[in-house]
Amino acid sequence: MKNKKYPELLAIKGKMREKKVTYRELARKIGMSTNTLNSRLNGYSVCDIEEVNNIAIELGIGPNEIVKYFFPSMLRNETNFGNDDEEAAIRKAI
Repeated sequence: MKNKKYPELLAIKGKMREKKVTYRELARKIGMSTNTLNSRLNGYSVCDIEEVNNIAIELGIGPNEIVKYFFPSMLRNETNFGNDDEEAAIRKAI
């Protein structure tokens, strides 16, 4: 069983439900395999900037909402990113 290395992107999953978009549909629209998208959203791997941008465009997430959806731990405590693994994941994604 794989270990999660990054936070699960629950807000993205919620936005997908709100828009009635499946993993398969979103993956196809952004040119990614369904398995890769699943891995990204469930915290097994991290999205790169291009992937963040493509997902945001498809789900109607504005530039001012990117942090809320993709880096929620930054909003919980603006002065402390959390644990070292989480901070490393955020730095790698940026």
